[in-house]
Formats: sequence, C-alpha cells, structure tokens
Amino acid sequence: MAEPVLTYEVKNEIAYITLNRPHRRNALNDELSHELIKVWPKFEKDDSARVGILRAEGRDFCVGLDLNPGEVKNEIPHLMHQAYPRNGTETFKPLIAAVQGNCMGGGYAFAVRGCDFTIMAENARLGFPEARAGISIAPIDYVPLMPFKISLEFMMLAYKGGRFMDAQRAYQFGIVNEVVPESELLAAAERWAEMIKTIPQLYIKAIKYGHYKAMHMEYLQREMDYVHYIWPQQISEERKEAAASMREKREPDYRKTKKKAG
Repeated sequence: MAEPVLTYEVKNEIAYITLNRPHRRNALNDELSHELIKVWPKFEKDDSARVGILRAEGRDFCVGLDLNPGEVKNEIPHLMHQAYPRNGTETFKPLIAAVQGNCMGGGYAFAVRGCDFTIMAENARLGFPEARAGISIAPIDYVPLMPFKISLEFMMLAYKGGRFMDAQRAYQFGIVNEVVPESELLAAAERWAEMIKTIPQLYIKAIKYGHYKAMHMEYLQREMDYVHYIWPQQISEERKEAAASMREKREPDYRKTKKKAG
C-alpha cells in the first residue's frame, strides 16, 4: 500500500503532524491538501494533544504547489488555501513549525503564517517561486508578517536564481522564532512545545483569538465565503435543474434534485 501523504501521531501531549511526500519534496497536491483540511479539526478535538508540531519528512519542508500534471485538478476552488489551519477561529491549540531545507510558496504560508511559532534549521531558506512561474497571489498574504520593503523583495525576487531568504535573515526580520542546526531541529520544536504546555489552554485560546483577529485579512474571508456558499450552489443539482427548466420552458422540479442528493 502507498504511504500516507500526511501522518498524525500524539506523544506526551504533542501532536506530530508530518508532511510525507519526500519524493516530491513535500509539494502540495490535491491529496495532501485534503488530508490537511481534515487534520486541523482532528487536532483541535483531540483531548490527548495540547500542542502540535508541523514537520516534514525528507530534505525539504515543502516546495509549494505540485505543478506536475494531474496533481492539482482545480475541481475545488482554493483547495490549498482551505488546507491552512484556521487560527484564532477554529484552531486554538498552539502550532509550531519545524522547518528544514526549502520552504517555498505555499510551504512558507503553512510554516510561517499557518503556525504560531516557527523554528528553522540553519540550512533552511524561504522562497517564492510563483514569481518565476507567473502565478499571482494576493500580496497581503505576506505583508502582515514582513516589513514592507522585505515583502516586496521577497515576492518579486525570492525565486530560483534570485534572492532566497535564509534562516538567519528570516530571524533578523522576526519572521521565525529560532534558528538551530538541522540535527537539533525537532528537539528545539519539542522544547518550545514543552514550554507552551505549561500555559493554561483558555489563556492560549484568548491570545490566539486576539492576535489573529487583529490581523484578519478580508480577502481570505471573501475567498472562504465563495468556497462555502457560492461555489456549492454553482455546481449543485438545483442549479442544473433551474438552467434545464429555462431551456426546456417548464417549471423546475427540485424534488428530483433532492433524490439525487440523497
């Protein structure tokens, strides 16, 4: 059987959430995005876990979206964005990222914006390959966590052959919390987890809610509104029946759409 693309294990009240596509440098495809969507509510409801560590197998944390044919089908809009943890609204338990190697594009979003604390190995580097590939993304996804000039530089030049951001520079700008040798990466993340475990959970919830509410990005809310309300209607049997009834000059029969849905 194929290896799972994401693994979840709890030890000593720490949930280890591990990206497991090392052969693809943990690039994000549809399957991995679906598994990430499912793991955050699982983690939040898991009474045996007080804190989570997001890590990755292999030499790289995540190189962003998998551009190989068939890996991302775009049948569900903004699928990768839906895979981010909903910090401060649905995910209140603290998350720590342990980052090694390349952390690019969507990988950056998970490791830095998606986690409350970020520990980087000395060999890690951040990049934005979308600039090289001509893939646009809303810049405000990056601005809240970077100084303005650095965000512009990162989004335009941090691609292959350009100005990657190494771990020390990321630490200098307050984008990550600690830089350690790669051999000490997981131990450092566990040390942070042990410190966080001593903090009352309701206090953590209040702090996360306040911080993420203060940096709430309206475009993400509009994106989620589309995903949860507009898109389901656009692909629904009801909409198909409504269009068919207009073409056929008859009254719509929504009873048969309920049968198909059931």
